Amino acid sequence: MKTAVITGGTRGIGAALVRYFLTALWNVAWSGTSDSTIDRSLQLLEGHFERRRYAAFKCDVTSEADLVSLWDGAVRSFGTVEIWVNNAGISSDQTPIHELGTGVFTRIIDTNVKGLMLASHVAYNRMLAQGFGAIYNMEGLGSDDRRITGLTPYGTSKRAVRYFSEAFADEVKKGPVIVGTISPGMVLTDLTMTQIRNNPENSSQLIKIYNILANEADTVAPFLVQKMIGNRKNGAKISWLTTGKVIRRFLFAPFSRRDIVSKYM
Repeated sequence: MKTAVITGGTRGIGAALVRYFLTALWNVAWSGTSDSTIDRSLQLLEGHFERRRYAAFKCDVTSEADLVSLWDGAVRSFGTVEIWVNNAGISSDQTPIHELGTGVFTRIIDTNVKGLMLASHVAYNRMLAQGFGAIYNMEGLGSDDRRITGLTPYGTSKRAVRYFSEAFADEVKKGPVIVGTISPGMVLTDLTMTQIRNNPENSSQLIKIYNILANEADTVAPFLVQKMIGNRKNGAKISWLTTGKVIRRFLFAPFSRRDIVSKYM
């Protein structure tokens, strides 16, 4: 049985990836930043999957030692790691960068860029030693250079993720380990809903856009998991919300009553 490791797997799209790798009959290890979130994520899986097939570990992705422990824990539990997903990431409230405390945006860069690069380094070198593996980095707003006022640090971090992933894939293209990206598009998570709740002056506009473009994690995750499992191409970009889907959704928006936001408000 094969194994996937997911950083930031206790909630949102990360937790959904955990569930659907398990549904695909893979072993899964994931990380969280606190004992409480890890315990809750474990409790939510009880009775749904065999307990011997999953494990969770506390890990700060900005710590190389923690990432090594995450890898070692997964290997100790399951033997090998076939897929490693760098999903862990944070954002801030929708606030102009000059109004943010410097600690806020430096923490975003530390987690989303430094943490992802450290994790890729740890996973790649150990996959190289085992002779196989695939690393997928989570893209997001800013990866394709789109900008939303007030989310500059997050967008900057995700633009860096795309550059890093493409450059890293080029560097390792002749090796046995592949590097790619996954892009879920707009997903309703605690992060996106917090942006709505904390910005009442922009909430109506955000809700309108989310109702057109957003999806729930359980809609997107099965697609991403199956594409990752089936992919053998280095440098692959696995995207749920393609340009064609965006165009079609906006074209049909005036005739649609699609509402996936209200039940989370």
